[in-house]
Amino acid sequence: MAGGARITVTEAGRADRVALVPLLAEMGRHYGERTDTATLGAAAEALTSPAGRAGPFCLLARRQGVAVGLASLSGVFPARDFTWGLYLKDLYVIEAARGAGIGRALMAEAMRFAALQGYTRVDWTTEAGNAPARTFYAGLGVAPAGRILYRLAEEELAAAAQGRWPAERSVR
Repeated sequence: MAGGARITVTEAGRADRVALVPLLAEMGRHYGERTDTATLGAAAEALTSPAGRAGPFCLLARRQGVAVGLASLSGVFPARDFTWGLYLKDLYVIEAARGAGIGRALMAEAMRFAALQGYTRVDWTTEAGNAPARTFYAGLGVAPAGRILYRLAEEELAAAAQGRWPAERSVR
């Protein structure tokens, strides 16, 4: 566990699925994603059913016993020197609980989890335009790693799977 007397962070398990659903629903609304019951239930199940070192793993933050934040993590291989790394996919704190140290507690527990489980590094990204997240990470003293993220999804992914890559776009 991490945090003060009022904030606890633990690895979420099967018994935490019910507590995860409303948290995932708010996160889904925040990001404009699906929030139907079936999708949220499947997400809660996936986050609490790790497949070995690859995960996924979910850290659940509670304040006075109420779920208020989560960190989702997945193992990646290979990291440096053919070791396991950990990828922090999402860090989310419900809007009503922001600014109370929950994000910091989740980050500390994610680093503790990585160290205790033998992962050699933790990587994460944020959208370039997400100023609050960038300010939060800067407040932890963590600078961007200087990498650029590439992504194909939906129609572009399907096209590339058929050997039809997206048209070259001009960079300005």
